[in-house]
Amino acid sequence: MKAIRIHKTGGQDVLKFETLETPICQADQVVVNIKSASVNYSDVLIRKGDYPYMPTFPAILGNEAAGIITKVGSAIKHLKVGQRVIAFGGPAYATEAVVKASSIIPIPDAVAFDEAAALPIIYLTAYHMLHSVRRVTAGETVLVHAAAGGVGTALIQLAKIANITLIGLTSKDAKAAVIKEMGYQHVINYKTEDVVARVNEITKDKGVDLIIDCIGGPRFDANFKMLATLGHIIWYGIVAGPPSTDFKVALGSKPHKCHSVSMFHLYGILNNPALMMASFKTLIGYLLSGQIKPVIHARLPLSEAGKAHAILENHENIGKVILKP
Repeated sequence: MKAIRIHKTGGQDVLKFETLETPICQADQVVVNIKSASVNYSDVLIRKGDYPYMPTFPAILGNEAAGIITKVGSAIKHLKVGQRVIAFGGPAYATEAVVKASSIIPIPDAVAFDEAAALPIIYLTAYHMLHSVRRVTAGETVLVHAAAGGVGTALIQLAKIANITLIGLTSKDAKAAVIKEMGYQHVINYKTEDVVARVNEITKDKGVDLIIDCIGGPRFDANFKMLATLGHIIWYGIVAGPPSTDFKVALGSKPHKCHSVSMFHLYGILNNPALMMASFKTLIGYLLSGQIKPVIHARLPLSEAGKAHAILENHENIGKVILKP
């Protein structure tokens, strides 16, 4: 099989396109011929050595793909050769993947492989931040950092279903125009506008009910200046590093506002298989009914994984980047 492996951390040049033997399929595993693999910012962080959960090297990157089962382990009865599936949690930057049966999600014929590969991480993350961590209600207002990214574009569609208002932050006017057309009611260019002033203007000084922040870093402090009473911040990424905020000071500065902060990681959902499968069923239902549709920014050959990483690192993407083995 062909695969993208890294033997050490570093720049895009450490992504090596290699020929490998297909791993042996154990009794509780299946082999999937990968048709589409999804690229996530966590892959970039792993490549650079900045991710909290680093693999053992050499490692094949990626953890979400879609394809067709070509072999089934002897202990598995509910899956079969020829079945179209999402392979979630296993190495994805490859022509084949050997994955535990517990990480396989069957998909209907009507679901395209590119959309299936793009679905798990961004939509599960967006869905559970809205409905498991915050439990949003109709009419609430949500501020989204990196609004044109994968999770940001997933939130557009899930917000329509939940009847909530979205304010998006992005760094480019061209991106702002596109995501506003997609469904963000308000978009702010954080490089050219005063974000706090604009948010308070939009909300008439009430503030927002929820802030979804994948950036972290020194800008995190500003979130507390934009929250409504009982407002909630969900921090789920480290694009700019961990927040430098002193949370005791930030939360204690306006105790009457009853602000709260949560840290979200998708592993928390994956560790609850019943909840994960129930939400997968909901999301695939949304996909089949046309209520959601992953936004695909680019489709690239597997051998061009470095170019895919460059797109994410340069913040060029609106939606997901897909690798085609």
